[in-house]
Amino acid sequence: MSAAFATLLSLVSAVVVAFVAHRLADRRARGNELASMRLKAYGDFLQAASRLIAARRLGKKNDELEELAALNDAKARICVCAEAAVVEALADFWLAGGTLEREEEILAFKRLCVQMRESLGNRRHDVAMLRLSDTLFRLEPSAFSFRTDRSAVSKSSQQGAAADASPTRG
Repeated sequence: MSAAFATLLSLVSAVVVAFVAHRLADRRARGNELASMRLKAYGDFLQAASRLIAARRLGKKNDELEELAALNDAKARICVCAEAAVVEALADFWLAGGTLEREEEILAFKRLCVQMRESLGNRRHDVAMLRLSDTLFRLEPSAFSFRTDRSAVSKSSQQGAAADASPTRG
């Protein structure tokens, strides 16, 4: 009887191990697929939002239907597959205005980015060392400004070119 019992125990153990291994592999595959969906949704949202925000900053008031559709699609995917903290941060950013024109909106966007990073596995406070605000919101190098009068820049560069072209007395 003990040999039959050992054989039966071995078979049951093998079935249980196979079942548990299958469940764990299935769970891992779903987790990887969810993480991939999140990453794609986050990237698509950031890209679409950046395009609309840049257009608004340049004075373009008419929204393109495709840009709005891409933004809303990405927002919907975030609402479906992201963690609750990311969805809440997205809602806060959107309710604040979603244009990055006021400080409240900028802070809400930074919180959204931090929550997205956390949901992808990064630690919360590792962002403090990255100077995230400078990276996100300094749109041009510090020596350049879109607000500079173009004609003044053009005149000064022409004057510089004329000075370089004039013969020097030696």
